Amino acid sequence: MKKIVITGGSGFVGSRFKQMWKSKYDILALSSKDLDVTSQEAIDIFMDQEKPDYVIHAAGLANQQFCIDHPEKAYAVNVSGALYMAKACKRVGAKMIFTSTEQLFNGSSEPGPYTEESTPVPDTVYGKNKWEVEQKLPAIFSDYWIVRFTWIFGLPEKDCAAGSNILWDTIQSILKNKPITTSEYEFRGMTDVDEICVNLEKLFSLPYGTYHFGSTNNNGRYEIVRFIMEKLGLAENRIQELLIADNSKFNAENPRELRLDNTKAAEAGLTFLDTKDGIENCLRRFSIIK
Repeated sequence: MKKIVITGGSGFVGSRFKQMWKSKYDILALSSKDLDVTSQEAIDIFMDQEKPDYVIHAAGLANQQFCIDHPEKAYAVNVSGALYMAKACKRVGAKMIFTSTEQLFNGSSEPGPYTEESTPVPDTVYGKNKWEVEQKLPAIFSDYWIVRFTWIFGLPEKDCAAGSNILWDTIQSILKNKPITTSEYEFRGMTDVDEICVNLEKLFSLPYGTYHFGSTNNNGRYEIVRFIMEKLGLAENRIQELLIADNSKFNAENPRELRLDNTKAAEAGLTFLDTKDGIENCLRRFSIIK
């Protein structure tokens, strides 16, 4: 049985990947308490002992405000930790998946969707951190994949980490009778976490390289929230009470464009539903709709 180490293993993706694949692989899902990725010595000792076949390096600090307020801590985790792990993977012969982000394109003036060949223009600390790692990995070794994730959604599951995401946040807001204010001009893919976990495992048999990972979506965030509410059976007057369009930050002249082109992934056999179909499929899987 192949051994997989997942850093950030107690997180939203890592905990679900372990649940999905624990019968096929020996999976060590590590939290920051299990392994301090800011310590090269700790990583080296751990990797020399475990000698995994694969490492999914998902450890990271993604909260934008935290990264702005604590740039040194963000760099230590997001950049140095990833590079320490890459060096350890090379030494023990492990293959590595490095999880990157759509935020590489947050500062781009070019319209999306962006391909793997598009030039990243990150303007967030987190995006800049991830882009720096992507640029430095080739100098360390070659046995790795880079996956640039879209925004990921899902619902609470037993023994899995909860996470803020568009589907669960919308459901909670409805239950709490709390209005949602969002933009019609924020465009990004949103992907079912189950699809992410299925396709991450497929990646092991594909050529090394960078893959845009997730669903396509040409609807704004406002439209996706409305779609969720409609699927949940809310009446139009109720939707109008709960859903408020705010285009003061993102608008027709200044949209937020984070859409990724997943053509390369699709041609390699990695399949993702588009965002609306993925949301509907997730709601059916949890028997919330028929």
